[in-house]
Amino acid sequence: MNEKYAIVTGSTKGIGRAIAIALLQNGYHVIMNYATDDIAYQTFLEENQKYKNKIDCIKLNLNTYENAMEFCKKVLQITQKIDVFILNCGVTEKSEFGKIDKSAWENAMNINLNCPFYLIQGLNSCLRNSSAGRIILISSIMGKYPHSTSLVYNVSKAAVISLCKSLVKYFCENQITVNCICPGFIDTPYHKDRPIESYNRICKKIALHRFGTAEEVASICMEIIKNQYINGASIDIHGGYDYF
Repeated sequence: MNEKYAIVTGSTKGIGRAIAIALLQNGYHVIMNYATDDIAYQTFLEENQKYKNKIDCIKLNLNTYENAMEFCKKVLQITQKIDVFILNCGVTEKSEFGKIDKSAWENAMNINLNCPFYLIQGLNSCLRNSSAGRIILISSIMGKYPHSTSLVYNVSKAAVISLCKSLVKYFCENQITVNCICPGFIDTPYHKDRPIESYNRICKKIALHRFGTAEEVASICMEIIKNQYINGASIDIHGGYDYF
């Protein structure tokens, strides 16, 4: 029970991958998660061989209540204590208003909002077994500064910020903090096919004139984990987005 356990959903690419690596580097046993991309996970293992005994992985698409409950069941087979829980799994939905069908709305809400809640609630006992646990939800600046082309995503990420603040009072008795990180445009595989014109247009709206890195987001996660007094916060990391 002395080993420190961390869970990172959506952790084989982008922000989740960088967070998983940072946790491994800081001595955590990391329970990873991904939905479909076996190659990305195998690449992660190959590049982080020295941590192989500190890694478990649950391959599961966290898009339904049933899958969330299956995830909880599998976690309980690995550990009864969670010290750090990073809810990073997410999906973008860019259907235009008037063309958003039921399945698109529900899929985005399930992955971005509902399943994170189901997981926190389902693993509540494990979180309370930690002497000073950390829950960190990954939202987005789109939850604060919505884009007209991402209505469903905006709403789901705004709700994640509210979920964070709403959970604080339920965990404070156990010295468990609940915080939210709101990244802006981060240089991840999601943006690899973005046209250069679009990339440059976005950079002009950012005070630092560049996309952030996944490692910069991971460093915020590690600071929240180390700091006992950051609680109920939604922390922006966007390089000064929309300051111009």
